[in-house]
Amino acid sequence: MGVWGTGLYANDCALDVKDTYIEFLQQQLSNEEATQRILEKFEEYMETEDEPFLWYALADTQWKKGRLTPEIKEKALEWINKNGGLGLWADSKNEGVGWKKTLSKLREELMSPMPPEKKIRKPIEFVRNPWNIGDVYAYQFHADFAKEQGLFGKYILFQKIGDTEWCNMTLSIIQVFDRVFDELPELAAIEGARLLPLAHPPGYGFAPKSIAEYVPSFEMYLRAFMDYEKKSNYPKDFLTFIGNDPITAINYPANKLGSFSWDKDRMEEWLCEYYVNWQNVKY
Repeated sequence: MGVWGTGLYANDCALDVKDTYIEFLQQQLSNEEATQRILEKFEEYMETEDEPFLWYALADTQWKKGRLTPEIKEKALEWINKNGGLGLWADSKNEGVGWKKTLSKLREELMSPMPPEKKIRKPIEFVRNPWNIGDVYAYQFHADFAKEQGLFGKYILFQKIGDTEWCNMTLSIIQVFDRVFDELPELAAIEGARLLPLAHPPGYGFAPKSIAEYVPSFEMYLRAFMDYEKKSNYPKDFLTFIGNDPITAINYPANKLGSFSWDKDRMEEWLCEYYVNWQNVKY
């Protein structure tokens, strides 16, 4: 079991139990069904040094969701009374003072009035691969950083050129065209436009000194897989569908690609840097 602190969820076991229990509730299982499924799924923890973390996580999560059963509460308190889990800090200088505080806080919580039962909704499916192969979108610069680079309000074009499998998900492979427009462009604008490398040019910071020195090859940086963590990060208000230019799909392993993350706080900053710094650089 991985442990990185004395917090209740600063270990793999407790995190897995918490997340899995919530997933079962999101699947609309009853509390009894979800609890039974947890005990079956994590049976391997029983009678091991990891067992107390199972009961702590389950009791804490059930309490916070207004679903703590007497049986789970009893098991958690039983382990708290035995300082269950303290052995992990047997060799520490402070003899696990932080963990003792965590258990004391958990005991106080479990002995206090439980909040009302919270309704658990089934999560809406999050589509991480929303584009079709050949789709071309115009992205409009709108962040403060774009103002500093003279790009505010201008457009740059993206195109999906394939798919890749990564972490049991299918994600879009995209390329970016190295050209910006003052007005919303038409699909024909991609003809003859070179691709924007999604990396810094030679001699910039820690970048290679020449095109030939890019690893594993310069071509790798002319495409990336499009990833975004949640729907709110996806800048739909600044993306306009231009049209579809039929192309032969490209399939690359994810480890042969960079990652283009739709990050509402950082994405424009490095995209602007790439565009500005590659101007007048031949490749």
